Amino acid sequence: MYLGNFYSILPPYSSTQEQCFRWLSEAHQIAEEEQRTTQEQFMKLFHRVGCSEEQINRRYFFTPDLSEGDWSHKTIYPIEKSARGATMRERHEFYHKAVKKVFDDIYGQRPFPDDIIHVSCTGYVSPSAAQVTALKANKPVTVTHSYHMGCYGAFPALRMASGFLSNSEVLGKKQGVDLVHTELCSLHLNPQDHSLEQLVIQSLFADGCIAYSMLQEKPERGFKMIALYEELIPETADAMEWMVSDWGMKMTLSKDVPHMVGSKVLEFVSRWLEKRGVDLEYIRKNAVFAVHPGGPKIIDEVKEKLNLRNEQVQASRDLLRDRGNMSSATLPHLWQRLADDDNIPSGTPIISLAFGPGLTICAGYMEKI
Repeated sequence: MYLGNFYSILPPYSSTQEQCFRWLSEAHQIAEEEQRTTQEQFMKLFHRVGCSEEQINRRYFFTPDLSEGDWSHKTIYPIEKSARGATMRERHEFYHKAVKKVFDDIYGQRPFPDDIIHVSCTGYVSPSAAQVTALKANKPVTVTHSYHMGCYGAFPALRMASGFLSNSEVLGKKQGVDLVHTELCSLHLNPQDHSLEQLVIQSLFADGCIAYSMLQEKPERGFKMIALYEELIPETADAMEWMVSDWGMKMTLSKDVPHMVGSKVLEFVSRWLEKRGVDLEYIRKNAVFAVHPGGPKIIDEVKEKLNLRNEQVQASRDLLRDRGNMSSATLPHLWQRLADDDNIPSGTPIISLAFGPGLTICAGYMEKI
């Protein structure tokens, strides 16, 4: 099976990391009930605990709210009226409207497949935008939802797609399955929560939408899929959470997550590759690593523990710098870059790694076409 037909959509609004910090600092200052902390003091906090401009230079968004001033006219963050921002219902209504346009854009550019797998952890409306758009097709299109997995969400969706394509006896013969990620992380900030943990999270995430296909036939550009694997890391269930709250989705993130991942990643990768009969030293020497850039320290830990060269993880650093963390949409954006990079020759092993609540650690082995 193969991955190909990548098509990403650039959100309409963007800000540099410094502009994001100014907006966030103003939002937190206005939202603070007693307003004992100045905007300048919040700025210092963001600079101290958040990702720097060298690590994340620019982030992209679907909401125009993420700019300074004029708080009375903001849709999701009318903080002068509501310190936490809009209600969960209002955020999901915005999500649904924006994502319907995304799906219309995608299927204005490509034919409808037999199956669409819709991946997201930032918006849940039923019938979904995927279903609404599928109704416009000139043939039956099955829609399956793969929701709430967080940053590793591409891997469960890949497993679903491979099952759809291989199980022709039950499901009928299929040529390809589209996977569509729609992550609007910017809808889920709470300017009234000033904890350092939340400041770190707010310095990381951005919006991203991308479609691609798992195919029976080899595409012109893309990857041959060889293996997928997933495990839970014992005794880490409290390290990362993603849950519904009154004001949006709330994330909790332990500062020890990079260390937790680093302490297990070599054992995990070694055991996985051994099961598949793949030599770890061959992979260390020849592979490009598509590491989900959950943050700079995650990339550092994977590089150090697997004894990799800087250039083997550079694509992950570059994507984090250019786009921030787009949750489940991040790895597919990274795959698209690797597929389009003519400096990476055909046959190059691509090892993908992603991490999320559980803690869950996922891996994929592909070869570039």
